[in-house]
Amino acid sequence: MARTVEELERALDAGEWLRPADVAELLGVSKSTVVRMLNADPPGLRFRRKAGTGRHREVHPEDVRRQLAARRQVHGEQ
Repeated sequence: MARTVEELERALDAGEWLRPADVAELLGVSKSTVVRMLNADPPGLRFRRKAGTGRHREVHPEDVRRQLAARRQVHGEQ
């Protein structure tokens, strides 16, 4: 079940590494946009492979916070 934006923000505040779909929800972009950021050379977001899941990635919380702050600044949010 998908988490709400509020739940994702709490997870981020707790230092949790987030899945690309969760990052997309927080940033208000598509999952494919986040995947492009991960696949860029060099990656626009740091990530790690989730243990035991093969290719599943988790995004570094610091990078998510940085992107979220930048988007909020551009859109005039707090």
